[in-house]
Amino acid sequence: MKPQSWEDILGELHAAVGRLLVGEHTPYQQLWSRAPDVTMMGAYGGLYTGYDAVCAAIIRAAANYRGWQPDYQEEPIAAFNDGMLGYVILRERVTNMRDATVRCRRVTVLFRREQEQWRIFHHHSDPLHQVA
Repeated sequence: MKPQSWEDILGELHAAVGRLLVGEHTPYQQLWSRAPDVTMMGAYGGLYTGYDAVCAAIIRAAANYRGWQPDYQEEPIAAFNDGMLGYVILRERVTNMRDATVRCRRVTVLFRREQEQWRIFHHHSDPLHQVA
């Protein structure tokens, strides 16, 4: 398998989130490490540990978006990698073009190298409330 670049994984993450926002969970799940120490604290609440629990949470999240016509925008806040570990911090805004529902989140995703591929091992997101 060809080594995966940092730019490639960030592009794959963006594309996978786009698919998640139309109810397709598989592309996002495929980005995750299969190690038992993976964790997720998603925007819908909860703390999930282990690949199976994280996958179940991703499936539930995707189901929440079925039927949406999403306009997805992300604003990178910070990103870093040292070749073995990396992170990205984003501000996300998702608008359902059907009914103008808007969801804004702050997101942190942690990656590590596993067999020449970047894999997510932690995701944390929560609602972003603008302060006036």
